[in-house]
Amino acid sequence: MALIEPSDLIPGVRQILFNRPDKLNALSTPLMREFESALEEAAADPDVRVIVLRGAGGKAFVAGADIAEYQGHKRAEFIAYQLNSRRVFDWLERIAKPVICAIDGFALGGGFEIALCCDILLLSETAQLGLPEGRLGLCPGGGGTQRLLRAVGKYAASDLLLAGWRMSAERALALGIAAEVAPAEGMDEAILRRARACLKIAPLAAAEMKRLLREGADAGIETAKSLEQETLFRLYSTADGQEGIDAFLEKRDPQFRME
Repeated sequence: MALIEPSDLIPGVRQILFNRPDKLNALSTPLMREFESALEEAAADPDVRVIVLRGAGGKAFVAGADIAEYQGHKRAEFIAYQLNSRRVFDWLERIAKPVICAIDGFALGGGFEIALCCDILLLSETAQLGLPEGRLGLCPGGGGTQRLLRAVGKYAASDLLLAGWRMSAERALALGIAAEVAPAEGMDEAILRRARACLKIAPLAAAEMKRLLREGADAGIETAKSLEQETLFRLYSTADGQEGIDAFLEKRDPQFRME
């Protein structure tokens, strides 16, 4: 059985499904290899405009790492796995296309770290998010502490990490992590609604706005504003920039060509 199942939900939208429901889609070395391959294919395909990540089974998006791989003080293997996971997560964050993470049930440990690398989080009412590595005598290793800190601030991040709480969907929405909370039976509709909205954004503009959000977060405000304006000037000079303006004035849908 494939641990990762890619499929096209609608034209332009590629879903990558974590398909290990008997283990709550826990991350493993083989699964990470398949995940990276599916991401590479989606990122390289010009017909794919939006990527959706989801977990099979309805009980979990990804409930963390497969802890059985950690047992036995296999230090070299453990370090290699963590370094590779960080590399894949960092690359996921830099993909130029919008990435939607749809979470049913648990998104814990590495699963929450993956979610924090995505652009838009859609949660079902059953979603529970957390970084429980401290309960194992460890800490997150795929960027979880730092992305969470930047997403919600020191005190909310401290509460989640140091008390080991699981964050509810409602709490995630209140903190601004979740874009939407939907009933479990309404998740398919919520995913398609958000994906169709993303398809209306020019691909070049989406890629540049993702970069602005990523790089501007750690830059001084004046530097970040200059970066934003330089990006705007560059987009204005593209064929897609002019097409978007023309289409608006002519009251028609734009035909973006990534030029």
